[in-house]
Order: sequence, then C-alpha cells, then structure tokens
Amino acid sequence: MTNAERASKWRSDNGYAGRGGVIVIFGGEVNGWVNELREPNHWRPGCIAVDESGREWQTRGGNAADGAVYWEPVKMAA
Repeated sequence: MTNAERASKWRSDNGYAGRGGVIVIFGGEVNGWVNELREPNHWRPGCIAVDESGREWQTRGGNAADGAVYWEPVKMAA
C-alpha cells in the first residue's frame, strides 16, 4: 500500500475525508492528522505528510529527540 493509499484509507475510516490538512505517516503507520503542514520539529526525521490530493512531503534534518528541521516535497515518479 502506498502512503497516499494509506492516508486515504485512514481519512475514510476516521471521518477526515474532505477536511483538508495532511496525514502524517512514519514507518508505514499513520501517526495522525494536522490541519496544515507546519512545525517539523514536532515530528522525527523521515515522517511523510500526505495531503488529500496525494502530494507528499518528508521531514528532514534534525534527530529523533529534537525533531526534524524542515519539510521537503517528495518528488513523485511521472
């Protein structure tokens, strides 16, 4: 299952379809929903955020104890 599929299923199963925001995934597991992409320091490096249109970002820099430094768009295959 792709991250976009996982996020879409979680939205559907938990009543978040059509609410916008992003689903944050780490290690193949959904960690939650936030209304906008922000505060990378609240997430460890390597988290993936997926919006409702399937766009993805990944947390980079930092460490697990202090959190990530920034969100970077994930380049999707054409």
